[in-house]
Amino acid sequence: MTEPLVLSEDIEPGIVRLTFNRPDKLNALSTPLMREFEAHLDSLAADPAVRVIILAGAGEKAFVAGADIAEYRGNRRAEFIAYQLESRRIFDKLEALPKPTIAAIRGYALGGGFEIALCCDVILCATSARLGLPEGLLGLSPGGGGTQRLTRAVGRIVASDMMLAARRITGERAYQLGLAAECVADEALVETALSRARAMLKVAPLAQAEMKRLIRQGPDAALPVAQGFEQEVLFRLYGTADGQEGIDAFLDKRDPVFKGI
Repeated sequence: MTEPLVLSEDIEPGIVRLTFNRPDKLNALSTPLMREFEAHLDSLAADPAVRVIILAGAGEKAFVAGADIAEYRGNRRAEFIAYQLESRRIFDKLEALPKPTIAAIRGYALGGGFEIALCCDVILCATSARLGLPEGLLGLSPGGGGTQRLTRAVGRIVASDMMLAARRITGERAYQLGLAAECVADEALVETALSRARAMLKVAPLAQAEMKRLIRQGPDAALPVAQGFEQEVLFRLYGTADGQEGIDAFLDKRDPVFKGI
């Protein structure tokens, strides 16, 4: 049987790792890979036992080195547009997933691979990480949200510096820019991602989903409007069983037992 292009592994209760599995192609994105990836996202989103998702790349050279450029050859406009629209829809689905996502990047995260990482809630980099949007070298531009998400993450000047010169940055530079939450030695990346995921398991899932939505959507609204959204969320969470459980557990000096209700 053909080996899956995206591997799904239950690491610990509540934690699943999805691994892009084309190491011979530096885990380059393709139409079949993207469809497998979406199927996994749909399955994990529907599984209440899954709380945190870690994304990684197979092998030591790449997270995802971009799209499989062989699919672009021949000026097949209709197919190219269909692939880009489908990829954008899947990236948006990843970003909107109500569960925390962690991109654990070792080696190349370029083009669509970097765009996937930008859709995640937390980016962790190994020292070997190299991140960028080099589409201009192909006479193209990013099409999976890269120009917009990167600019929102690091600002116009840094985003321009990276894209207009097709410049790659290191994992350490990504951390300095606030793009990565941490940069660690390659051999520490797996355990660092697991440590982050375990910490996320302690937070109430309803609160996580709401905070994730506020973080993503709030900056596009005027500050008073966003603050109104924030308080609406707080008031709603206060009335949930998890909200009252968290308060009771704190006062009773015990660990809370959240049920997502």
